[in-house]
Amino acid sequence: MKKFFHVLLALAVAAPLLSSCSLPAARILKPSEPDAVGSRAAGAATFDQLLRGAVNKLLLSHGAARQADTKLTVAVLRVENASSEELGDWQEQVFDKISTSVNESGRYSTISLRYIDAGLRESRLRRDDLFIPAKRRVFLDVLEAAKVPAQILIFPKLTTGTTELGPRRAQRNYLLTLELVDIATGKDFRVSEEVRKAYR
Repeated sequence: MKKFFHVLLALAVAAPLLSSCSLPAARILKPSEPDAVGSRAAGAATFDQLLRGAVNKLLLSHGAARQADTKLTVAVLRVENASSEELGDWQEQVFDKISTSVNESGRYSTISLRYIDAGLRESRLRRDDLFIPAKRRVFLDVLEAAKVPAQILIFPKLTTGTTELGPRRAQRNYLLTLELVDIATGKDFRVSEEVRKAYR
């Protein structure tokens, strides 16, 4: 009887510990449900809004300035993260979302990121070097040799500005800037999209 009592006591002590160590629950969101906002960082809703608005504005402004009979090939560079947050696994997602939006426009088609990364390695250039015409030409020659010539370059950049509102309260403004360089005309197009987010 005494042994049985000790077993019951051990189970009573262990039960709360076991329940606290259980795995978090998760579920698949329905297509009609909004994206999660994120309690400590940008999150899906923030990035989706930034990307959708910025890409649409950029392509509209460039399309209005230049008419083309065939699709223009676009090299989208990796996102320059100048924000206060780590992008983590959003780095690849942001690139993919920009590329998908560009391709869905019907007038542009994107070059694989693998070719872009390989072109930068081969030419021994950084993304910022591509703003210098002579160095940009070296990079474009590498892509042309690989049979993936680029007619347009897009440089995405993410920045943030934070306003502290008191203990554990803040507003953070997320700004996504897309800069487009048209190789044929030499013209630059720049657009930005901002999302303001409150943290508690």
